[in-house]
Formats: sequence, C-alpha cells, structure tokens
Amino acid sequence: LVPSKPHVAAKSSPFFSHIHINFPSPGRNVELRRRARIGSCRIKCSAEVDNLLVCTQGSAKVKERSVSVILLAGGKGKRMGASMPKQYLPLLGQPIALYSLYTFSRMIEVKEIVVVCDPSYNDIFEETKDKINVDLKFTLPGKERQDSVYSGLQAVDSNCELVCIHDSARPLVTSGDVEKVLKDGWLVGAAVLGVPVKATIKEANSHSYVVRTLERKTLWEMQTPQVYFQSC
Repeated sequence: LVPSKPHVAAKSSPFFSHIHINFPSPGRNVELRRRARIGSCRIKCSAEVDNLLVCTQGSAKVKERSVSVILLAGGKGKRMGASMPKQYLPLLGQPIALYSLYTFSRMIEVKEIVVVCDPSYNDIFEETKDKINVDLKFTLPGKERQDSVYSGLQAVDSNCELVCIHDSARPLVTSGDVEKVLKDGWLVGAAVLGVPVKATIKEANSHSYVVRTLERKTLWEMQTPQVYFQSC
C-alpha cells in the first residue's frame, strides 16, 4: 500500500503523532482535489497541521453519531501464553478490552460499537449495555486479523460516515487521540494513530548482511485506531 499524500499531526502526548493516508475513490475525487493542497508535502509538523485544520473553517468537524467502531477482540493471545486472550485479562479489576470500549462509548461522534469476538466472551461486553449510550453489535472473528476486520465491516451501519478500527488489547487510547484521528480521517479520507520509531532500524539483504540504516524520521510504528471514510 503506497499512500498518495501522507502527513503527520500532533497527538495529545508529545511522544505520539498520527499519520494520515488518502485513499482516493471515484465518489470523492472532486472533494479530494479540493483538499489536494493538504498533502503538498510528505510530512507536516504539528503546528502546520493545526493551522491547516483551523483554516478549513470547521470542515473537519465530525458529525454526532456518524462513526461506527469495530473493536477487534477475537485474538487468541498465544504468544503471551496466558490462561485466556490478553484482551480479557483483568487490569485494575476490569478486563482490558473494556477500557477502550468505554472510551469510545463516551464519544458523541460514535453511534455503534461492533465487537468482533468469540461468542464465549460476549457476556463481558453485554454486561456494559446499561452503562453505555451506543449500539452494541457482535460478529465472529476470522482466521487472521484482516478476516476479523472484514467480518466487522459486514456489520457496520451503512449510514455511518466513518469506520474506526481498534485493537481491544490497546486500553490506553484516549478520547482526545481518537478525536484527532477521526477529524483527520474525515479531512483526508483515512488516518491511523502512530508513533515515531525510536530504535535503530537496519535493512539487510537475503544473506543477512546489513545494507543500510533506515532514516528514523521517515519511519512510523502503526497503532490503532485506524479510521477511514466508509465511501472510500
């Protein structure tokens, strides 16, 4: 996947940023052309992007109840070797997966949360129905992550403008971070939360000899949520 016009804006933490990727579609060609200036350079500093959002005169405002969240909770967590998938392990008295569910449920932009999980864990989420003000749906996970995402996509409300995909094993995402990614996804077509790579990354050839050191300032470690326009 080669992004056509990526750019970066600051997250609420000085250590995090999110990267935005355009996925042009026939239905939005005119709109994307109008916004083409947004991606005029590969990487924008946070101040430039913040100024840009102001200059759009509110065009980046996400509508209330226009977002469908796909919460991926079907992983088996085999690498961790725990007695249950890591997203269901207790953290301060609450399953890890519920932290992000509650974060999304408190956001006025979110209409529904589609939980992708094994039915044997449905009750963990169903017990929250009286505490949340969004619709809750369930769908089955697939063999791989991409299959689970596809399963979730089949269940989203077709009237929702944005789809927001999140890994339930990431409990520390904040509503502020999500709001910025939603706004930028609305603005340019798609956005994903990411952090700048801090480790030294080497590229090696087929014989395991180091070929070169990759430039850190161009590398990003992808996280979630991943947001995109449903019409893309």
